[in-house]
Amino acid sequence: MLKKISSTFGSWPVLKQIEKNNPNRQFITLSNTSIHNDFQLLDVSGQDPVFANPLNYFVKFHHGNYVWNGFYRFAFMTLSEEEIKVLNAKVAQLASRNQMPMGLNDFFVLQPEKRPNERVLLTTWQLDSDYAIWRRSASYEPFKIYSDSGAYNYHDANYTAYRLHSLPS
Repeated sequence: MLKKISSTFGSWPVLKQIEKNNPNRQFITLSNTSIHNDFQLLDVSGQDPVFANPLNYFVKFHHGNYVWNGFYRFAFMTLSEEEIKVLNAKVAQLASRNQMPMGLNDFFVLQPEKRPNERVLLTTWQLDSDYAIWRRSASYEPFKIYSDSGAYNYHDANYTAYRLHSLPS
């Protein structure tokens, strides 16, 4: 069971050098879907980070099969202790259903290491269209308040797993 995910941002050559220098780690290189040449490197080994300035996240909840390809949706929010309990209940209810949303690979609730009242909902999908369909479904309704109300310091980012063979050298 994965307990920690670390992240860093940088140029393609810098992130590839980090990977080359740490062959024993499991890294996922992500490309921002809206900003050209904006890359993020995730270390999903669960070990202490090797990055100079890591963003470390504790995995508070996970449901899925650790499928590290496809479309990534990061949703960031700041919550009170009570609101965290409510979010946890919503996540548990979604996970307890017999059928998760179509195309959903993994659903994580992450806590930034240095910000205990923040949560990141990280969902990974087979396709970005699978995520778009879920956003219009009844199972997404309990989560809509976080993005729509303006009360939770909500922001999000979309990435795709970058494949080495599709990049210029």
